[in-house]
Amino acid sequence: MKRIYIFFIIILLFITAGCAGNPAAQSQNPTITIVNNTGFIVWFLYMSPVTDESWGNDRLGPQQVIQHGQSVSINLPFPLNVTNRYDIMLITPDDDRYIKMNVQVTPTSQFVFNIGDLYIYR
Repeated sequence: MKRIYIFFIIILLFITAGCAGNPAAQSQNPTITIVNNTGFIVWFLYMSPVTDESWGNDRLGPQQVIQHGQSVSINLPFPLNVTNRYDIMLITPDDDRYIKMNVQVTPTSQFVFNIGDLYIYR
């Protein structure tokens, strides 16, 4: 009888650990990958939830750039259960801006920026 009781406790622990895994993953701030295929060096990376009016702070470190063909992993400022749609902007030394608007983010998202994402200010 004692063995059956211990067996059921172990099964219950596995079930609760499995069920709790999904919500915990959703409540953590996800890390996404940004790939620079623009043909230029990126000096600044900005991202914000689509509900925000401003871009916020540069997400690259003070000495960090993204060379053409390189990628960088960025930890988002909010968990996915708060927001899962972001605007992302890369800026080159010539102030060229590559923008993706209203992109859906998952915990394993990868966003590839290329020349077609160039936004021209007039």
